[in-house]
Amino acid sequence: MTLAERYINLCRVSVIVLVIAAMTVLAVVSADASPKQNSDWRIVIKSAATVNGPRVTLGDIAEFYGDLAVNTKRDLSEVELWNAPAFGRKPTRVNRKKLKVILKHYLGDMISNCVLPATLTVQSGGKVMDEEQLKRVVVKVLTPHAEAMGGDHKFRDFKLPSHLFFADTMDSLKIKIPRTLAPGNNSFRMEIVSVDGKVLRNISGGVFVDLWKPVPCPVRPLNRKEVITPDLITWKNKNMAHMGNRAWDGKGGPWRIKIPVGTGQPIMKSSIEPAPVISRGDKVSLVFRGKHIRLSVPVESLEDAGVGQSITVRNLQSKRKVVGKVVNAQTVLVR
Repeated sequence: MTLAERYINLCRVSVIVLVIAAMTVLAVVSADASPKQNSDWRIVIKSAATVNGPRVTLGDIAEFYGDLAVNTKRDLSEVELWNAPAFGRKPTRVNRKKLKVILKHYLGDMISNCVLPATLTVQSGGKVMDEEQLKRVVVKVLTPHAEAMGGDHKFRDFKLPSHLFFADTMDSLKIKIPRTLAPGNNSFRMEIVSVDGKVLRNISGGVFVDLWKPVPCPVRPLNRKEVITPDLITWKNKNMAHMGNRAWDGKGGPWRIKIPVGTGQPIMKSSIEPAPVISRGDKVSLVFRGKHIRLSVPVESLEDAGVGQSITVRNLQSKRKVVGKVVNAQTVLVR
């Protein structure tokens, strides 16, 4: 081999070494410049978003979580994806399949770290509230009404849209309750209101309210016609959402059991009746009171009755039946 040939081969080897070194450096730089795959970070795509420019960017529709450098987040946020919808037009929708294709094109393997919704809805301008934001507004408005009912309350089973778009950032949301809040299912109306007070849109909503309040319950089984006394009841928290206004509040009386009630069960209004002050067979006085006369005759009660109730009695002398009103345990009044 000539000296010239040796020199040429040496140059070729040097070039190859330089190329390999350069490729190694580029690989290291590329690895440092992009987030590692399957590391502790995610790009979560929203189900609804607004944009203010001519193009939809990743920053418009995504939220970044985890171990991503500030510069990386900024660069990813600026990635342009597609043309934004026209201002003033209805929001556009992109399904998961199409969204995945678009993101795969711009993000490559980073798509594996993306969390995609079933559908993404995009509007130009204005603002959007997601379901959680709507829920917080509803709870804030309804809480004072729930507290006014007393007891311990809880809101659940909200019926709300997954998101709500506003055409203008100055538009506001108002919650209207058509009736007094009550335990159980409640409906309400959401109004999108412009800055000048005009109602632009109405949306229906709903919520279930649990309300625990103490109600009287027997300490032992109570049987029919048994008079309720304080020593026979205790107070236990029960969910009024499942009872409405059917539970006895423990007031008034005296009462007796009309329908047997088991131990610990709430005593319902339908399970009690006024305890009679006069029972069937009792001997009482029937009083007739006129404008200038007052007569009293002995009678026998033919039924049970409480104070203020009508009762049929029989005159012990004439055997005639008369209907009067119970005044007390000894007196029935007839006019």
